[in-house]
Amino acid sequence: MNDQELDQKIKEHFLSQRLADEKVRRILEQGQIQKTRSWWKHWVPVAAAAAIVMALSFQLTRTYETDELNLEVAGKIALRHNTYTNLDVEAADYSSVQDGLKDLAFSVTPLVKNQLLSAYQVIGARYCQLEGQQAAHMQVRHRKTGTLCTLYVASLKGPLSSFDPVDEEIRLEANNVQMWQDTGRLFALVN
Repeated sequence: MNDQELDQKIKEHFLSQRLADEKVRRILEQGQIQKTRSWWKHWVPVAAAAAIVMALSFQLTRTYETDELNLEVAGKIALRHNTYTNLDVEAADYSSVQDGLKDLAFSVTPLVKNQLLSAYQVIGARYCQLEGQQAAHMQVRHRKTGTLCTLYVASLKGPLSSFDPVDEEIRLEANNVQMWQDTGRLFALVN
C-alpha cells in the first residue's frame, strides 16, 4: 500500500466515524441557547462599573460646583460689606428693619443661630440684590468689640433656588463670611 492509498483509507475511516444527525443537532442547539443567555453576563459588571463611575463623578462635580457657588456668593456679600455704607432704614431690631423695608417679600427675623446673632446689635438696613434677587443688607455692631459687620438675608427662591448653603465659615482675604440656611432664606454674617 502506498501513501495515497493509506491516506484515502484513513480519510474514509474518519468520515464514517461521525455522530448521528440528531446528536449533532442537539449539540448545536445547546450552543445557541448558551450563547443567547450568556452575552449579558459579560456586560453586567462593565455596566455596573460605568454606573458607579458616573455617580461618583456627578457627586464630585456637584460638590465642586457647590463649593464654587458658595465661594462666589460669599465674595459678593463681602464686597458689598466693604463697599456700601448708606442705610435706607435706621433700626435697632429686626422688626424695625422689617417695618422699614416694606417691599421685602421675606422676613429678616432669624429663627436659628439666635445665640450667635444675640452678640450683635442691629443698626440699620438697606435693600440690596443677590444673584438678581432682592436681599436685605443689615448693618450690625458686635456688642463687645464694637466692630461693624453685615448680616445679609436673601430668599432661597428664584435664581438662588439651586443654592444649597451649608452651615460654614468661608475665609476670604479681607473678611470671614459665615453662611447658613434658615427656613428658606440665606443668612450670611460678614466680619
